Amino acid sequence: MAMTELLLKLLGVPANDVVHIAKASLAFRGGMPTGWFVFVLLVAGALVHWMYQASPVTLAPWRKRALMMLRVVFFGMMLALLLRPVLAFTVEGSVRRVLVLLLDGSSSMQIADPRLDQNDLKRVAIARNLLDPKGGLHQSLDRNHGRELQQISRLELTKAVLKNERLNLLPRLDKEFDLSAFSFGQGLAEISARKVDPQTSSSAKDGDEKVTAQNFDWVDRLDATAPRTAIGDAIREVMNRKRGQPLAGIVLVSDGVNNSGSQPRDAAALARQEQVPLYIYGVGLTSPRDIILQNFFAPDVTFVKDEVPVTVRVRGQGLSGATAELQLKLGDQTVASRTIAFSDDGEQVVPMKFTPQSLGEFDLTAVIEPRPDETVKDNNSRSQRLKVIDAKIKVLLVDQAPRWEFKYLQMMLLRDRRIDLKCFLVEGDKGISRVPDTPYLPEFPSRREELFRYDLVILGDVDPKVLSTQQQENLNKLVSDFGGGLVVLAGSRFMPATYRRTLLDKLLPVEFDPPTLESNQDPVSDKPIQLQLTAGGRANPMLRLSDKDEENVSLWRQLPPVYWVARVARPKPAAEVLLVDPDPAKESRFGKMPVLAVQQYGLGQVMFIGTDNLWRWRKNAGDFYYTAVWGQIAQRVSIQRLLGISKRTQLTTDRQNYLAGDRVTVYARLYTGVGFDPVQEPSVKGSFGLKSGQGPRPEVILRPIPEQPAMYRGEFIAPTAGAYNFWVELDPNTLLDFNVTEPKFEFGETAMNEGLLRELAGSTGGQFFREEDLHKLPDTISAKTERVRSPMEVELWASPLYFILMLGVVTVEWVLRKMSHLK
Repeated sequence: MAMTELLLKLLGVPANDVVHIAKASLAFRGGMPTGWFVFVLLVAGALVHWMYQASPVTLAPWRKRALMMLRVVFFGMMLALLLRPVLAFTVEGSVRRVLVLLLDGSSSMQIADPRLDQNDLKRVAIARNLLDPKGGLHQSLDRNHGRELQQISRLELTKAVLKNERLNLLPRLDKEFDLSAFSFGQGLAEISARKVDPQTSSSAKDGDEKVTAQNFDWVDRLDATAPRTAIGDAIREVMNRKRGQPLAGIVLVSDGVNNSGSQPRDAAALARQEQVPLYIYGVGLTSPRDIILQNFFAPDVTFVKDEVPVTVRVRGQGLSGATAELQLKLGDQTVASRTIAFSDDGEQVVPMKFTPQSLGEFDLTAVIEPRPDETVKDNNSRSQRLKVIDAKIKVLLVDQAPRWEFKYLQMMLLRDRRIDLKCFLVEGDKGISRVPDTPYLPEFPSRREELFRYDLVILGDVDPKVLSTQQQENLNKLVSDFGGGLVVLAGSRFMPATYRRTLLDKLLPVEFDPPTLESNQDPVSDKPIQLQLTAGGRANPMLRLSDKDEENVSLWRQLPPVYWVARVARPKPAAEVLLVDPDPAKESRFGKMPVLAVQQYGLGQVMFIGTDNLWRWRKNAGDFYYTAVWGQIAQRVSIQRLLGISKRTQLTTDRQNYLAGDRVTVYARLYTGVGFDPVQEPSVKGSFGLKSGQGPRPEVILRPIPEQPAMYRGEFIAPTAGAYNFWVELDPNTLLDFNVTEPKFEFGETAMNEGLLRELAGSTGGQFFREEDLHKLPDTISAKTERVRSPMEVELWASPLYFILMLGVVTVEWVLRKMSHLK
């Protein structure tokens, strides 16, 4: 490279960042034909030969030939000026590029991995400059250093690597690239540029300053406090910020734990498209010993002395053959326990059951006592608030006639000890309502207070003419104002087609067309319809047939088909569709036709079930799946009433359990006076605080929701972990409970995700590194940095090199002539 730069300088060409000459060619731009040049040169050669032969001075033959050759070369170079030779060549050089350093600043980088394997100890020793970085893992490690290397956090390991004088990573990279450093967690934060020592800077000339690892003082300020990691978002954001700048690549330093934002693989695909390679240094252990309680599934509300199913997802790492005791605690009391055995690294679903014996609100906790050799001891438990009540769910089941769905549903609800069932059949014998202990009513409740006794109304295929305007209005009020639940069960005669433009139309979560001939056909068809779960349906607890996601989807696919569904046009904007008819012929521009949809209506929920064939699920399975789904629907749709909503002050949130930092939206429906007059204040003050009464009580302003009388809404950020109450100034005795826990996303995955990191690096043309390979990082990036080719032309006849050569030839001839005693 030095010779190339010298040659180009002699040709009068700037040689900044030139690596080498790729190709060269010679051309002549003068007006003299080449033939004439050769003829004149031959004539000049003959003349020179004659002059030296005729010279009276006797010369040695070799000296005579040398002098003749020098004179001919000089004449030739003089004649060549008339040809105006031009040298055309292509030089390859490197443009100084930007190299991004993307450093993981999430909480998982605080994990101090217990390193018991010798290779893992040697990796720490390499990082801390106790072993030669180029010596690899075959070096021997001093036993005196073993204990101090056994537990070092991933963040401290990263700092040690960046400050290692023998690795010298940052100075070597800084010499060839413009470094731009960022820290990331859930967001991206730029790190200030390197600090250059003033004395070094003042004495440095022409970019020859001596930079060491100590110049990068920002390394000491790195921290790891972010509650989430979004690797994909960080890669995308840094590429957006550096768009338009020549990027040599991105150096990603991370343990590969990703629990937020976009998929890293999608971001890697974008990087590959933009030709930005990822060079990844993986920090941490690939299989540390750890017990992780991944997830904890239990109802928010249950009944006293009723068996409660609980599902705990447990994952063990590096613990094959070991056992542990999983305990379930209600408050301070252990209510269930189970011994689990670990095999390969992987997740196992542990079902447990217990029966609460007393009323109240409790912390339900699943816990495994930490082992001494665990990586993280803060991820061995999960908890949530559980409300134990004694009141039964008061259900009103209404239908036109005793169809099959009514019969099976009635039997299921009567057997459920949690439910107090009343029924009304429009076309039923009125005498059945006079039998002792009968569940039947003689008529649909006509007075508001009679209807408001119920938590849930299941409205079947009922002729809308049966329900008066006042009864429909009362049903609307039960749901919207008092948190009652409404399940609408479709039928071929009336529901939902004949309810178009009625008072109940606006409650339904679907829109439908006017009645057609098809809607009045027999609900039995020869064509089976296998209902399909949507993404929302897979996540909704009402439709859970198994605690395992894959098994739940598989069970739904195995359920017997139905043979009739009600035609609807589309879901309403606020509705969530849980089940659809997969038939493409029934699709609209809004997607597949909804069969089961739910929406929040005021304080309550409304569900639409567009088939009366659910009883067919009993085939080959008995009541198991049928009872499970209807039981979960009954509880979830009536949840607001089960939680004990006050009649005059009704406070709700979208959920009961939050993570610190989440946005909490609280709704209040407020009435005053005996006549339930809506509150009409321009704003209402609310507050929240710990149930213990300690700590601050921040104020929250609730403002009216347009076109919804008595409804107010306010927002605040979930504070630190604890059990809280929310109340409004107008009624401080009505309390809304909510629970806040600290997020543990970062400790749900404690192993370094080497597979993901290697995949990201390989797919973008980069490379994955461990501590033993890091000394190769700067050279690897330099070797893969794209070269820039630049075509150039030099007028050789006018270059300094040409005249230096001419002068050299004349000088040598003159010296030989003097040595030969010639003039």
